[in-house]
Amino acid sequence: MTGHSAVALDVGGVVYYDEPFELAWLQDTFDRLQATDPTLDLRAFLEHVERFYHYGEGDPTGRTWLHSEIAALSWSRVRQSWGELAQEIPGAVRAVTRLARELPVVIVANQPPECADVLARWQVSQVCREVLLDSLVGVAKPDPALLGLALRRLAIPPAELLVVGNRTDHDVLPALGLGCPVAFVLPDPAYRRPPGVHPDLVRVYTELRAFRTGSPPADARVTTVASLAALADSPLTSATPRSNAGTGGL
Repeated sequence: MTGHSAVALDVGGVVYYDEPFELAWLQDTFDRLQATDPTLDLRAFLEHVERFYHYGEGDPTGRTWLHSEIAALSWSRVRQSWGELAQEIPGAVRAVTRLARELPVVIVANQPPECADVLARWQVSQVCREVLLDSLVGVAKPDPALLGLALRRLAIPPAELLVVGNRTDHDVLPALGLGCPVAFVLPDPAYRRPPGVHPDLVRVYTELRAFRTGSPPADARVTTVASLAALADSPLTSATPRSNAGTGGL
């Protein structure tokens, strides 16, 4: 892969695992629901989980328990514990630092503001040109405007920005629509399950996550990589390495 002038990185599934946050949220939501209705069983809750991950806000059968105020309270609790739940994908931080020595790196991700605190603590934001989180800039994937913002900040054409992500709908398709090449990161199942999460919840969630992530289209502009660390170990550009340590862009 040569000729790239900059790299846009997703965070969840690329720098840290998404699964601990979502599993903690699902388990806490179930626990809160069951506290209000002791007759609620996990099987019924899992049906709502399946509907939520298949359809999201567009669920044709109506809103699920995961759209409830209780679920929102659980998500607030997860956000309060974001730093404790965050688990680096092996080698990711080192890979960001290595990439940033060669090319401008921008973070382009759908993440809550607490993500910025983690990236700063891990010394990721300090080496990036920009950190563009949907919660901070007001536009979210799959809207290509989020990537468009990165392109404007970098002042480069789309063909020179390598987009690194782990979802077809949020990363691959918007990037290809703009004309950006893509590195699709394969799932890594090596995360540590948060304490207290029921194994059946993990099983169902894992199946649904595979459905949501999708497979990249057969397109010459898409390269599949095992991890960000593997990508950093491959040649990214034929350009002369340059210094680009940024301010974090927040």
